[in-house]
Amino acid sequence: MSHPALAITPRRHRRTVLVELRGELDLVTASDVRAAIDDLNPQADGVRHIVLDLRGVTFMDVRGLREVLKQNAVARENHHNLALVRGPPVVQLLLECTDTERLFVLVDAPDDLTPRTPLALVRDDCAGDRGD
Repeated sequence: MSHPALAITPRRHRRTVLVELRGELDLVTASDVRAAIDDLNPQADGVRHIVLDLRGVTFMDVRGLREVLKQNAVARENHHNLALVRGPPVVQLLLECTDTERLFVLVDAPDDLTPRTPLALVRDDCAGDRGD
């Protein structure tokens, strides 16, 4: 599903999914993010919280930003939650320069969400799956 320039790793725990992005979020890969979130099928009786982790994003262009904005709008329309984990300075600069930072729920780390989410459990579950 994902383009070699962007790795997308969803990790689900109950009704919360942490979607880790690693690489470039741009014109070529934005549709992969949309497909990954669409595959989660967020709805009232399923996934309710999506946390898009931008810490591993090395580059994001306006098309990538547009997709994140679109996913934020879809979340509001579908009555589920979308939060972003702040990315590196290059990503944050794009959000600030476009004055879109204020439109998102932004946190420094997944565990910073309030009320406290079970994302630590997601990481624990995934570590157990790897045999760590």
